[in-house]
Amino acid sequence: MNDPYVQLGLPPSADETEIRTRYLELVRQFPPDRAPERFAEIRAAYDALRDPVSRLEARLFEPGARTDSLEMIGEELRGRLRAARFPISVLTSWADSA
Repeated sequence: MNDPYVQLGLPPSADETEIRTRYLELVRQFPPDRAPERFAEIRAAYDALRDPVSRLEARLFEPGARTDSLEMIGEELRGRLRAARFPISVLTSWADSA
């Protein structure tokens, strides 16, 4: 299979929301009843990217992957933290403990 990011037309830095949004756009554009081969490609690419753990493993261990894997892990975690919503009580407890 080709690179799933290329199949979906996404940059490797795409987060979970971008991946899902692009997948839904492509499914509307290439429904399984009208374009079964293209739909199968899109679905396979989405399946490869929708799990954050397998997506990170693929980025870390693919041939030609960037050598600074700690930086990649940090990018992934920063993206998840930006997307996370913490209650104000949790945020204030962090501030109090600092």
